[in-house]
Amino acid sequence: MKPSSRNKNYSIVLIVVVVLFVLIKFIVFPLVDKISEQKTTIEFKEQSLEKYVKAVEQKESLQLKLKELKKESRKTNSSYLKGETPSLAAADLQKIIDGIAEENKVEIKSVKVLDSIQQEGLTAIPIQTMFNSDLTMLENFISSIENNKKLLTISELKIRVKNKRKPAGISVTIKITGFVKNINTVK
Repeated sequence: MKPSSRNKNYSIVLIVVVVLFVLIKFIVFPLVDKISEQKTTIEFKEQSLEKYVKAVEQKESLQLKLKELKKESRKTNSSYLKGETPSLAAADLQKIIDGIAEENKVEIKSVKVLDSIQQEGLTAIPIQTMFNSDLTMLENFISSIENNKKLLTISELKIRVKNKRKPAGISVTIKITGFVKNINTVK
């Protein structure tokens, strides 16, 4: 049986359609997908590269910021009391308070070292000091404590008038706290 010309045309069209389908399905679509995937990969790599370039550009400003933070850390660390133990830190605090008292002509009657207290990574070293004074000397003494280069706080202040008729002289009990970094307290 001879194929008719009409059947030949259908066969040719069918073969062309099948070949086009195979070409499109197995060559064109994978090629388009691959090109699209490469574009996405290129965009991602460009974004990553931009991020790294920005980081490199910020290096200088970050180094300046690091220097500033180190300088601030040294300044903060210098405001803490010296001493590896609470007892040594308390001795350093007593020495500072004795210097302030001498500078302000205050005669200290007694000093009592109180128990140290842990506070957020710092150890508070409190001492209780008693002395006789007048209001002007007390004001200068407190001002010297507040303006000291060490971090000192006054947590308690008791003032008693010696003679109610002549209130010039006062008896003062003051609790002064200095701070030390990273000392474990033993209670």
